[in-house]
Amino acid sequence: MVKRQTLKNREFGYELSGVEHKLIFESDEMGFVRFDGRSRRLFYLDPSPFLSTPKRDIYIIADESVPIPKMNDLIKVTSFETERVVKGTFDNLVNIDVRYVKAWIKIDPNKLLHRKVMDQEEYINFFKHPFNRADENIDSISQCLAICSVSSNAIGINEKGGIDSGIIAKKSGWNSFLSLQKVIPREFKSVKSPYFYSSSAVEKKINPLGSMEVNLSILMPKETFVHLPIVFDAEMRPKSDYSADVSFEIPFVRAHLLDTLMFQPEITQKAEKCLTDRIYEMTETFTSSHNFVYKQDLGDAAPKLGSSIARMNFSNEVSVANVREGFDIWMDMFVHASKFKKSNLSSGEIFRLPKEAAQLYLQLEDTFGIDVIISMKDVETISLLSPFELSNAIAALRNAGAIYSPRLDFIKILSFKL
Repeated sequence: MVKRQTLKNREFGYELSGVEHKLIFESDEMGFVRFDGRSRRLFYLDPSPFLSTPKRDIYIIADESVPIPKMNDLIKVTSFETERVVKGTFDNLVNIDVRYVKAWIKIDPNKLLHRKVMDQEEYINFFKHPFNRADENIDSISQCLAICSVSSNAIGINEKGGIDSGIIAKKSGWNSFLSLQKVIPREFKSVKSPYFYSSSAVEKKINPLGSMEVNLSILMPKETFVHLPIVFDAEMRPKSDYSADVSFEIPFVRAHLLDTLMFQPEITQKAEKCLTDRIYEMTETFTSSHNFVYKQDLGDAAPKLGSSIARMNFSNEVSVANVREGFDIWMDMFVHASKFKKSNLSSGEIFRLPKEAAQLYLQLEDTFGIDVIISMKDVETISLLSPFELSNAIAALRNAGAIYSPRLDFIKILSFKL
């Protein structure tokens, strides 16, 4: 079986995600928008953001009353006129159909997933390969690895989506983790990718400016605030026992991964209240511990884990059940992490707020109170900080669980002891 190194040159059916297969073989005038150069009125409809269309169609919006879609929007077009033109060089001329767009509508990718590459259980089972199947921790570890693999879309005022994981492991566990990371496409390991994944045994600051989602996996992190610890405290199998199975399954697992990334789940109003409760519970659990093996991001973890689980279920909404499941998974791993090794860190050292963050929190609390959702415009109005200082202060308050952001341009102030 062929295992592609890049996403652009896939040609066999088993390499295609369910959405890609549907859009290539069964759907006309539907796909993900990719603009032709700098023009915003001339575009292609690709079967996914990761694969260019094999069809020789290009779409043009000549009527100014028709709105312009966004890059990578999944849309269905109604065209009223088609013009055939010849493009290319003299020795390589091709016919291109130029379709004039009359109207378009956004499409839910879930409606295209009649052909799923695999179910969720099969996807999670891929991440069980390095472990002894009799080990009782195998289900928890594989579920965490699956959650991190599908990333998280940007939620609220978060600048980036993605999940930062702390790999709590010895050398053998880290090597097993790296063997599974081959499922991540090579393009996603470039800082220029909209979906960026990095695995490092050394902590370093990485902030790809053009990426929508950034996923960092760090071995035994000491300074980075992570969303989820993944503890490799299970018995490992020799790599030679499972490497062939991993290589065989990668095209199918990768195709399933691509389908999950097409979903951008939003937090429902019912889930917002549940998120607040889980953040309080996570903060109480972590800060009451007597052994801190890593630094926990308390404000972003619950929303991002809930979003990732929604993606795994091909859902456009983060439900109460998703939030609860994400918290339970985190709790299980936190308990395992606390038992893995001893640490001299204290909660005071981890969550000692910078002066600007502490001042901002007191301003917000005095002005708006606790458990109140406020707009970032109101925050900027009362803040005495520069834009750079304000951004850093908001990040510090999120890490400490003093605020979280349920929706774009809004934050919720939580009860917090300075």
